[in-house]
Amino acid sequence: MKFKNYGRIFLALVVSLGLGFGLTSCANDYTVAYLYVTGTQYNQIGGFKIRNNTGNLITIGGSPYGSGGADPVRMLVSQTGRYLYVLNAGQVVTNSANGNISYKSANISVYSVGGNGILAFQQSYTSQGYGSFRFGFSASGSYLYVLDEYAPSAGTDSTGAPLLASPTLQPGLECQDSKGIYHPVGDVTAFAVDSNTGRLSLITNNQLQGPTGASLTYFPVGCGPIDFKVTGGYALTADTSDPVTGNKLTVFPYAISNSTGQLTTTQNTEFSTGAASISAIGSSQSQSYIYILDPVANMIWYYTVGTNGLLQSVNGSPTSNSATNAGNPVALTSDSKSKFLYVANAGPSTGLGQATSDITAYTIASNGVLAPTAPGVFPTGSGSQCILEDPSNQYLFTADFNSNTVTGKVLDPNSGVLTDMRNQSSYPTVGNPTWCVADGHTD
Repeated sequence: MKFKNYGRIFLALVVSLGLGFGLTSCANDYTVAYLYVTGTQYNQIGGFKIRNNTGNLITIGGSPYGSGGADPVRMLVSQTGRYLYVLNAGQVVTNSANGNISYKSANISVYSVGGNGILAFQQSYTSQGYGSFRFGFSASGSYLYVLDEYAPSAGTDSTGAPLLASPTLQPGLECQDSKGIYHPVGDVTAFAVDSNTGRLSLITNNQLQGPTGASLTYFPVGCGPIDFKVTGGYALTADTSDPVTGNKLTVFPYAISNSTGQLTTTQNTEFSTGAASISAIGSSQSQSYIYILDPVANMIWYYTVGTNGLLQSVNGSPTSNSATNAGNPVALTSDSKSKFLYVANAGPSTGLGQATSDITAYTIASNGVLAPTAPGVFPTGSGSQCILEDPSNQYLFTADFNSNTVTGKVLDPNSGVLTDMRNQSSYPTVGNPTWCVADGHTD
């Protein structure tokens, strides 16, 4: 009889402990962040919850959402995590009569991030230039900078549209492309950010005036802006070439005023990178190093930021990206401790099927020199365009343009090695994804 009682008590304890462990496990599997992906096929934003225990993605209610414009190419999350900003590049319209171009439905759309990651559209803003394709926050999050392909034009065409392209030299069209077409310089449009409401207000250029004597509403940059990185106290702008010096594939630093948001030049000439091409300029999360991806030479160039924002090459740069099976490096990120660098390789664009794509991984030495991890290459979905580490520093995600997927990997913080997630590593998302961001504020 005693043995039976002891057995019952033991069984009850086992069941109780099992339930306790089960409840603990479930309690720990919470939403650690929200992941958002832009898609250009239908101008949408896809939203997911990232689960803490597995990294697996769960679709946010109401997703996908409209992007608020045409051709969404970039997103940013405010430092408070309360607002999401979407850069819609707009639909390019070419005038068949004169070859001039214009942009339709281009804007910066602002969304509030509500409970469970649900997005609610607030309002949109228009950049001062045309062909907006990159943007970034200042270090404090107080200012937003938008990189435009073309500055506002001095003239109009026969239809009254701003004159952005002409086969002949025109006032305000001082740049000429490889096809002999004249166009304006690029520009940066600056906004002050209200952290409480997410609203933007235009910052005018106090250093330069237009023909009427009024301050310019933009900050001119080079003739062929490619990308820029807002890091520390500078906006580093990569450009195809300088029409005056003839230097190609350059980076020019603009100092950011912490008090006004003004951009000021700190150098007389631009920095020549030595790269054969530039697809992206980025940094480690510590911002100790600036990286430039060179898809033509399949190289990674890296630098430190010196006096007045001038880039200084690291001894050992560039590093070959030869471990990739795909090629065409287009995006990069580091882990939170800046021990490892991860490069998303989109692969060749062909009409013969979906490109093979992958991630190459590198250790970042104390002196900044890169060395491939072992193994150093990890497969992703096809046509990866974006790569990030989630806010819990456990997972890596890519947004894959060709396969319309998000690929997730588990990140080993000691070795930098990436492995497939426990349950599922590939998730369908909005059509032709172009960018991805994560929001760690889930309360």
